[in-house]
Amino acid sequence: MLDKIKWFWRYYKNYKYVLAVLFLLTPVQTAFQVSIPRLIEFTVDYVKTLEVSAAVGSNRVAIWLNALGQSLDLSSGVTFALALVLIGLSSNLLYAFVQSHRAWMNMRLEWLFRQDAFNKITLKGPDFFNRFRTGDIVTRLTDDVAEKLSWFACSGIFRLYEALLMVTFSITMMLSIDPVLTLWSAGPLPVLIVIFFFSSSLLDKRYDYLQKRISDFNDTMEACFSGIRVVKAYVREKAQKNKFGRVIENRKKAEISTIKAMTLVESCYFYIWQFGILIVIMTGGYMVIHANLSAGQLVAFIYYVIYMIFPMFDIGQFLVKSRQSAVSINRLQELEKHPALVTDEGTFSPDGDIRGAVKFENAEFSFPGSEVKIIDRVNFDIKPGQTIALVGKVGAGKSWLTNLIPRLVDPTGGRVSLDGHDLRKFRLEDLRRYIGYVPQEPVLFSDTVRKNILFGRDDIPDSVLEWAVEVSQLKDEIASFPKGLDTEIGTRGMSISGGQKQRLALARALVGKPKILILDDCTSALDSRTETALWNQLHKVMPDMTAVLVTHRPDTLEQADMIYVMEEGRIVETGTHVYLMSNDTRYARIYKRYQLAEQVAG
Repeated sequence: MLDKIKWFWRYYKNYKYVLAVLFLLTPVQTAFQVSIPRLIEFTVDYVKTLEVSAAVGSNRVAIWLNALGQSLDLSSGVTFALALVLIGLSSNLLYAFVQSHRAWMNMRLEWLFRQDAFNKITLKGPDFFNRFRTGDIVTRLTDDVAEKLSWFACSGIFRLYEALLMVTFSITMMLSIDPVLTLWSAGPLPVLIVIFFFSSSLLDKRYDYLQKRISDFNDTMEACFSGIRVVKAYVREKAQKNKFGRVIENRKKAEISTIKAMTLVESCYFYIWQFGILIVIMTGGYMVIHANLSAGQLVAFIYYVIYMIFPMFDIGQFLVKSRQSAVSINRLQELEKHPALVTDEGTFSPDGDIRGAVKFENAEFSFPGSEVKIIDRVNFDIKPGQTIALVGKVGAGKSWLTNLIPRLVDPTGGRVSLDGHDLRKFRLEDLRRYIGYVPQEPVLFSDTVRKNILFGRDDIPDSVLEWAVEVSQLKDEIASFPKGLDTEIGTRGMSISGGQKQRLALARALVGKPKILILDDCTSALDSRTETALWNQLHKVMPDMTAVLVTHRPDTLEQADMIYVMEEGRIVETGTHVYLMSNDTRYARIYKRYQLAEQVAG
């Protein structure tokens, strides 16, 4: 429980004004509200006194004169009426003021929970996204945050605070009227406590199961829509429909099961407390008949018992929702606690003085908790302006090796340096400003061509944007688009071809004019003529750029200054294309296989 309080406090601590309003004005508003039944009590007893006094007279004139002559004159009635109006109005105004702050805080906390979780998720490494499915992450950032957590984080907690104050103040007033009747009306309390302890573990299990089914539901939708082309190509619409039907049925059953449990527990809290009213009416009525309690006191007592019905319901709802929210907090904390593979703790800033010399010194990489080395004792130098190519079978570790340069992951052994400085000493933002990276599968967003290339770097001038488009051999295609650079490319770039996607991703990397360019097999969809033109342009406009290529294209390999052949995470061969081809090397066999594959494809 303490860790949940600490988790909430880190969001609350910057909103002390709102906390002060909620903590200080809620008791004031509650005090005003609980004073109203006492005024009603005095009014009823005052009227009753007038009726009794009036009964002495024999006609209307006598009734009026007797009433006028009572020790409690008519000014007392006016005072009670004015007090009721003023206190009631003050209570309502305060309640509206407090409620508006609660509502604002609910929305603010929802935004903070989601934004904070999103920010932390973007810092996680590839292993995080292997463990947590996209649909599951979406569920945690939407359903868990909006439906389960944001209301509870403020309104749930402060409704409990208000309910406890209302119950405390009401019982205090009831004790001041009649302690015995108060004890009778408090009879349901022990039953409610027993219900909570017996229901808490059941609710925990139901909520956790429900959230997992919602994650399965969202994940199935995301996977189907993301792979819709493959679904249609293999005519698997019916299979996807059946799969979706199963997960939605599982979610429906989980929802119904959870609602049943919630309704049962909340109904117990609500209806058991109704017995308190029956007890008060029966016992209090008996006391009034025998003149042990005034009519006004009975009316006030009934008001206080009614006042406590909804607070007791709020207390019960809090106990139920707290179990639900605890599950959602655990699910968000599970995302937070997953260790990031890279931490931004560097302080070194190069101030533009980057040449592009990259050095691997006994570099190793493996996932936390795994003994398998994906990169194993790699040593080599890349000189400024040099173009090197990494070659090897699938799974040899080429992509992971390139991921070490922009610090998408950090080496678990040895080190990687840039211009003699360990990469971990750089601030991530400063380091990556000098690196252009194009992954194996180009990632595009549902936006315009322009925004996909700039990717939030709005300070880049249009002349540089046009230069990047021209170098990436995309100028002619964009000219044919309906709105040019402002053409929408659809979800994940579905409206453009594979080659256009690769060149658009390349333009995104080039527009920052990087000192180091990393291309991870990103020209596979280009024809030989386009790729040759691309490399000719790159070498012409960026002669000082260091390039690291993962490729199987023979034309590209022939242009590399140095080639490194990888196998099982190690560098097993090194040399120029001419040197490696002149010997019976692994590279020569790989190159000939690539060359044959291109000839067959052509």
